[in-house]
Amino acid sequence: MILSLRKHWPLIGIGLLGILVSVHLSRAPKQNTGSSSGTGAALEKGLKLEDIHYSQDDPDHRIKWFLDAKEAILSDDKQVISFRNFKLRLEPENRPRVELEGEKGAFHRNSGEIHLQGGLRGSTDDGYRIVTESAVYSQKKGCLETHDPVKITGPFFSLEGRGLLLNVEKETLLIPSDVTALIDKGLPAL
Repeated sequence: MILSLRKHWPLIGIGLLGILVSVHLSRAPKQNTGSSSGTGAALEKGLKLEDIHYSQDDPDHRIKWFLDAKEAILSDDKQVISFRNFKLRLEPENRPRVELEGEKGAFHRNSGEIHLQGGLRGSTDDGYRIVTESAVYSQKKGCLETHDPVKITGPFFSLEGRGLLLNVEKETLLIPSDVTALIDKGLPAL
């Protein structure tokens, strides 16, 4: 028996070592390895703020924007502000303002883009409503853009389609595909 134990001693030692490593790994704290490029993962790290108000004035495009959110997190490098339960207000000079509400988003300072997600509902001062799932506001272009289905309703017409390019400064609107339009009979004659 002793001769047999000496013969298998290396295998028993490896087995015991494996058990010790397994016990040690099972007791180690779990780590989240998600990336911080999206809007959800960025809310896990950084300086956490509540009930924030952030504003930005863009003199090149003559558009001011204001962001109110219940919760925001500033990334460690201070280049991304992720937020939840927000209201974004775009105020172009001498044009109707646009307000958007949604669940979450992120402002990327380097690119000047605001990524918005989660049941977006928007309105304009001139009576139009916008509904879509996600959108990106580009501060450099002065445009709000999405590739998702979108619905726009207003006093004179209703539009449904896929995609949206809204130039806030110039008040131009493009829905690139699958457009269905309903025009109100009360529209003034040209």
